[in-house]
Amino acid sequence: MTDPRMHDTSADVRKLYDVAQTFDPDVAEHVQALTDILDEYASILAKSDGARRQLGDSPDPPLWPTLRRLWDITSEAHADPDQDDIPRLINLSISLARFTRNLVAAAPFNQERAFDNERAIRRLIYHYTSFNATQDPATFAATRMLSQALSNIVTGNDTLTQTLWTTYLNLPEEQLVLPRLFASPDARTVSSAFVLVLNCIHDSVHRAELLTTSPRGPRICLTMLDRMASLFEAEESTEEGRAFDIGYEVFKRVIEAGLVAGLYIRLAVHQEVITPHQTTLLKLIDSYLHGSQRAHELALSRRPGADRSSLFDVLTETFLALSSYTQNAIQHSLASGDPTPARSENHRVSPDAQEQSDASPPLQNLDLLLPKVCEALVLVTECLTTVALRAEEAATDAGRPRISSAIETSANTSVSGQPSPKDLLVAATASSGQGLVESLVETLRLVDVFVPRITYGKLVKRPPPPGSEASPGGQQTNDQQQGHEAIFGQKGDGGDPVEDARKAQVAQAFAHVKRDLVRLLGILASQNRAVQDRVRVCGGIPVVMNLCVVDDYNPYLREHAIFTLRNLLFENVENQAVVDAIKPVGRWDEEKVLRDIRGGV
Repeated sequence: MTDPRMHDTSADVRKLYDVAQTFDPDVAEHVQALTDILDEYASILAKSDGARRQLGDSPDPPLWPTLRRLWDITSEAHADPDQDDIPRLINLSISLARFTRNLVAAAPFNQERAFDNERAIRRLIYHYTSFNATQDPATFAATRMLSQALSNIVTGNDTLTQTLWTTYLNLPEEQLVLPRLFASPDARTVSSAFVLVLNCIHDSVHRAELLTTSPRGPRICLTMLDRMASLFEAEESTEEGRAFDIGYEVFKRVIEAGLVAGLYIRLAVHQEVITPHQTTLLKLIDSYLHGSQRAHELALSRRPGADRSSLFDVLTETFLALSSYTQNAIQHSLASGDPTPARSENHRVSPDAQEQSDASPPLQNLDLLLPKVCEALVLVTECLTTVALRAEEAATDAGRPRISSAIETSANTSVSGQPSPKDLLVAATASSGQGLVESLVETLRLVDVFVPRITYGKLVKRPPPPGSEASPGGQQTNDQQQGHEAIFGQKGDGGDPVEDARKAQVAQAFAHVKRDLVRLLGILASQNRAVQDRVRVCGGIPVVMNLCVVDDYNPYLREHAIFTLRNLLFENVENQAVVDAIKPVGRWDEEKVLRDIRGGV
């Protein structure tokens, strides 16, 4: 229904036309008169579809040349403004953008004609996202309103959206406005930018794919991921939280379109095992897979085309790369600077290396990237675990009988006859030749050696074993002693509260690694004789037994380790014999400290 004040549309357009004909942005009275008219009509347009149609269809005088003139004048006035003119220009931009935003909302006819002003709007967005402008909070409303006007001009209009999106993803680097919008310190502006991107890729796999294949697409993804990383801890009810939710919807579309594997690869940096942007993307992937009952289908699907890796392929390759890096980094630190330390068959550091460590703790040899690598390793492991479990749940729901007492020597296949996620993981091999199962075990062993165990807020001090004999029941081996020294730069537990807090902080940097790795190992070992045997051969059973403990930074580690041990021993006499041969050499006292029972310590 048309607003009563819009009964004579031609007169209203004439009023705006007359003001525009003599408009001078340097004259305060002119700006005030124009913004009053724009704000009045903007309020009416926001409430009335009929008013939008009537104003857009006005024949005499037509609205659109007048609107084009106002946008051009406003854009030119921002080229080199005086400091005193800035507040007036901000108000002008806000009023003009609000009027345009409301005029084109859900009005295709108006959108087509308003699109002629896109270039002027883009120039103003570029101006208000400059460094100097973003230092003044008064500019935020203008930037936000301009973004919303641009979004409304193309929303729901496939032709205009395609034109805008193609243009914005092919602009020269110095003219890109989307990265500048995402860098805004104003959360509401960031929300508006995410809405614009979301509207552009909505219901269009092709436009979503341009984010990974166009010249500037990955650059825009980098800025979006940067902003998402800064919003992870935001409360849901805040502007920052709402911006995160909209940004998540953008990447959800990319994931569901099967494009995230390609994007992850495009975000790689030569000779870097993981980048911060890849880690942020892994967090989003992990969140999506965790909430999807069809995670396995999406992860295993491949887009048409040659050499298109599935998400599961990329996750598996990333896991192998991250675990290999983790192993090498820890071994290098434990070797006191010697990248190839002498190691016995049961993987202990030689006495010479131990003496070198005692003399000079190798703190300088610590890989500062290792905590970030382990953070990404946890995310990848959780993704793989989710996919494997979802596939098993789907197979069970489809009526496939579970395997009974007869354990197969190879992993089960999916209902479709294709290899299941567990099949693929068990068969996966790193470029070094190390199988994924063996990689899991070795990474677990080294992380347990390297990272101190914090129980109920206290560092667990494990007594050194006699000589160099194995101590699978939880005793601290030479490796463990040296690993703790490498981290803390000193021996023992001095009881210093400050030092204890620092130790806990270090342990926190490797949170959840042990828990998630041993959980995945347990899933792979479930009813799989081949995996059970491979774990035994590479010495993994004592490693799992050592993890049957409480660890503050690995919640439910003990429960997952016990479950994994159960799966390794199930109907496997050889594995059971390994456990039977291990004799306890210590006991946990009431303070959760392992005491050597042989010497009564």
